[in-house]
Amino acid sequence: MKEGSSIQVRLTLFGNLARYLPMGSEGRCATLDVGEGTTVAGLLDSVELPTDQRSYVTVNGERSTQESALADGDEVRVIVPLGGG
Repeated sequence: MKEGSSIQVRLTLFGNLARYLPMGSEGRCATLDVGEGTTVAGLLDSVELPTDQRSYVTVNGERSTQESALADGDEVRVIVPLGGG
């Protein structure tokens, strides 16, 4: 891809986090266009997901860090941290 191009990633937010998806999203999923080289943190910043809600993130089913760069077609999921004890 040439510099400055965009990629598409699918974002799934579970539980009450789904309210951070863009308007018009179906259910708890959205397909978003982001710049090539966008990180997990950059994607989650773009939907204004609070940093304290990002404790369990996966990319394509594998646990991921906030610094991981995304590729076209990646699926990012954010799971709600469970409390209790």
